[in-house]
Amino acid sequence: MEENYIQQLQEIGIYAENGFFDKEQYLIINAKIDKINFKTLHNSNIKEIKIINSEISEIYFPKENNIKINFSDCTFKNQIIAMDLIFTNEVYFIGCTFEKNIFFSKSTFNSVIKFINSEFKKDTHFSNTIFNSKEYDNKFIESDFSAVKFRGNVDFSEATFYSKVSFLKSVFDNEVTFEKSKFLFKTINKQISINNFKQITFNGKVSFLSAIFHSNIEFSLSKFKDDVNLFDIFLNNEKIIFYNVEFQNVQFGYIGLNTEVFNSSDKYTFIDCKFQNNVIFKNLNNKELSFINTIFNGIVNFDNTQLNNKPNFENCTFSNQFNIEHKYIQYSFEYIEKQKDYNKLLDYRDLFRKLKSNRITHHNLIDASELRAQELYARELELEYKENKSLKEKIERWQLLFYRKLCDHHTDLLLNLKWLVITIGLFAMIYFASRMIQDMNLIKALNPFGICLSLAGIFVLHILCLFGYIKKFDFFACFNFIVLLWVICYKPKLIFGITNLIGNNNYNGFENCLITFYSIVLALVLFSLQKTARKNSIVPS
Repeated sequence: MEENYIQQLQEIGIYAENGFFDKEQYLIINAKIDKINFKTLHNSNIKEIKIINSEISEIYFPKENNIKINFSDCTFKNQIIAMDLIFTNEVYFIGCTFEKNIFFSKSTFNSVIKFINSEFKKDTHFSNTIFNSKEYDNKFIESDFSAVKFRGNVDFSEATFYSKVSFLKSVFDNEVTFEKSKFLFKTINKQISINNFKQITFNGKVSFLSAIFHSNIEFSLSKFKDDVNLFDIFLNNEKIIFYNVEFQNVQFGYIGLNTEVFNSSDKYTFIDCKFQNNVIFKNLNNKELSFINTIFNGIVNFDNTQLNNKPNFENCTFSNQFNIEHKYIQYSFEYIEKQKDYNKLLDYRDLFRKLKSNRITHHNLIDASELRAQELYARELELEYKENKSLKEKIERWQLLFYRKLCDHHTDLLLNLKWLVITIGLFAMIYFASRMIQDMNLIKALNPFGICLSLAGIFVLHILCLFGYIKKFDFFACFNFIVLLWVICYKPKLIFGITNLIGNNNYNGFENCLITFYSIVLALVLFSLQKTARKNSIVPS
């Protein structure tokens, strides 16, 4: 750099020892700069300064900077202290290296700011900073920290982003906080990642405590290698998407610090994610949760969770304790029946099987038995919608239908008892009808006490039905219970089925067939009853 150029630069506030200077464009290349005073530059009516591949020791900004700044491939040797300032024009630090601490806290950027491909070797401070650019071009990122390497601690606490922001492919080696930060740009096009946190590596602890997002946020292909705090996030009915993300220890939920969170309908979606250690969902309220192809290697805890919809778990793996209220993984047959898609039914059965195995491993056999029943619901419907079923599968489907109706796959003892009563009652009525056809005087031989007891039972049954205490199926069971009482009073040995065929009993062919069929059905019902009564025995070991 010629001596007169050095003098000219000093006059406008740039103290350089060497390099190339283009006065027409105010372009400096390959220079070693001791100091840049932007206040002097401003007073010289300079609108833009470009500095490329240079080394800069000191830099000073005025309270309000109107100059467009463009640093490319520069190295800043000392601290930059630019706190509580206003930048009204564009600020670019492209491919730059900051060797000391950087302070932009409480400053305001009213135009585009970019730190693309830069490296911060020490601590970086953007706390209470306002990113106020309002370009609002759908494809243009106004606050761009893409591919930045943050080697020290990073502080974006209480920062406010009114524009789109990107940290695409950035690396955070130490702790980073976005606590109480506000991302206020509202979604225009759902396909655009307004808040882009894709392909980021977080090597230290991360906190988004009480952060606010007014548009969608996506963490795709990112890695969290330490603890993550995502409590009290407010999403303004938008989605937070985690695609192919790896977590260590992470906490989601509501702890009451951010009043905007309560009663929100935020949606969390996890696709192809892996939770290596513990994950906590605490005090979630009215949130939709979806987990697709997700691996839970650590302990999962849903503490005080209140969800309007059941979480969606599709092709997930549960390797450790999975603590969630059973009602959120409890599906009735009617609910599963609404799903007509064969592959979705396979997913349901796979989910119930895995959750059942998880419950068995951790000795929760009661929930495991119910999950086993849900697994069989899905299997029954799966066989119903499967094309080209084999004979074995056809028989299996009807077997599953039989046991679901009989005892809800050995989980409903009362239902099983009702069918026992109905089985005995129906047999008795058919048997009595057969006998009456043969001997019209049979009614005279009936025990008067049995008749009185039956009439009293029928009276009580009608009173209960009148007031709506008994449903249709229960009415049928109660009616047969009255018949059962009659049998006990008249001929109790009929209850024992096949034993009636032993000896010199005078039965015709119809009655022999009836008693044989009844004995087989009774045996099935009694077998199911004893298995249901033992409850835990239905869960495979």
